[in-house]
Amino acid sequence: MKKMIGETMPETEHPCGAKPPNREGENVKNGIKREGNEETEILPALVSALKSDLGSTLEKVKVNDIRIGLAYTGVLLSTGYGGVACTPLYEFSCCPALDFAVFLKGKTADKLLELALSENPLEAAVGVATANALSHMLWDLKPENFPISNLDVLDLIRPEDRVATVGYFGPLVPKILKITDKLTVLEKREIEAPQARTLPSEKAREIFPVSDVIILSASTLANRTFDGLLSLRGAAREVILLGPSTPLYPAPFFDRGITAIMGTRIIDPLTMLTVVSEAGGTKKLHQYCGEKVAFRKNE
Repeated sequence: MKKMIGETMPETEHPCGAKPPNREGENVKNGIKREGNEETEILPALVSALKSDLGSTLEKVKVNDIRIGLAYTGVLLSTGYGGVACTPLYEFSCCPALDFAVFLKGKTADKLLELALSENPLEAAVGVATANALSHMLWDLKPENFPISNLDVLDLIRPEDRVATVGYFGPLVPKILKITDKLTVLEKREIEAPQARTLPSEKAREIFPVSDVIILSASTLANRTFDGLLSLRGAAREVILLGPSTPLYPAPFFDRGITAIMGTRIIDPLTMLTVVSEAGGTKKLHQYCGEKVAFRKNE
């Protein structure tokens, strides 16, 4: 496979974003309302699309290995494809143990894919990582449906733009500030970023509608905040989904208003398992086992 041209994506201090919304009562948290109709939500749509495109193949593919590391969760399929998703450690106030009656290893891919719909963020991370691996497999089966782009996230930002990011992308922040000084970082954790305007994540309701470019951490998929955040995008010219957790399956995301997908294709799945097990982050994924890929809507 041809390697993408451009810089590797930035590694965050921790790749995870905001807490998932409360699913009891009014189903609202941090000022963001979760969509009630599952047909409009991205994860059910993604799972449904992958099942439709892969068909009965899914029942024949098994999961050979799973690693749940401190930064990323990795899945290796029996077909040799691997995928990752952010491990949502910050979503738990106690030990985030998975209490399954049986081991996940050896189950068929269709069963683990369905975990993406779980209310448990750690289970959802396993499901998203499985979706990532399956999207890599589907890409090779139907390459005509995956027209890649050579664009970098910085190519989509103009000097006059008001930019908002969900999650603190450490190495990316100074690069954005070289283009525009109108940058707001929405982050639930307390971080030291004197060069950027940093606000609590619940301020998305105020910031997103007046932003020209919105960069969403792909960790918003597993913590189930993606749909609520996307509903606040207003008239933003660009809404970018960024990070190794991003499923490389653009159609469902483009249908919902995402204009660019920038993720990571795992090209050495066995090394990926080692990186994940040793708590490696984005930088090590790109250095040893993955490469940056991008998809651009209408390109």
